[in-house]
Amino acid sequence: MSRTLAMILLAGTLAAACTPGRIDRVGVDPSYPAWQYHRVPYTRAMKLDISGNPFGIEQEAFNRIVSEAVQPRGLVATDSSPYRVHLAFGPSSTGRNIACRAQGATAPAGGEIRLVAALCPGNGPALTYLTGSIAGVTGPDDPRFAQFMRNAVVRLFPRPSNDDRPDWHHDHCVFPNC
Repeated sequence: MSRTLAMILLAGTLAAACTPGRIDRVGVDPSYPAWQYHRVPYTRAMKLDISGNPFGIEQEAFNRIVSEAVQPRGLVATDSSPYRVHLAFGPSSTGRNIACRAQGATAPAGGEIRLVAALCPGNGPALTYLTGSIAGVTGPDDPRFAQFMRNAVVRLFPRPSNDDRPDWHHDHCVFPNC
């Protein structure tokens, strides 16, 4: 293994270790258009569909805290966004076909907070989904909670691989060897 590759792997491992909480499972449907969606959590407002509340505070206040944590800086959630993200607090597992309908629970904080998150197109099954958890959060304003939520939503929009590259790139290439 080259030294450069070893350094990249080490940096990635350290960055992942610094993110609070853990993501247990990530599912990506083969129809997920990575080239179209991967920039969404950095550039577009997302519609959030939140079910459950692990802190027992007023639901509207909790929804606002979650929205501020996951939306790109300077953007506000909007119901007109075509990017619907479903967040369910409480369930421990789910599958692609039910992730967009997962029901959350209202439970007092203090233990482990479980999350099912999904990128949902219309009323169909999830394009992407994940399950994860975080423990030791002191409340909804805990910075670790905000970091966990932001990381989970970003993970719903995976970057494209070279295999996902659209065919038009090769058909319209004007530089040699591209």
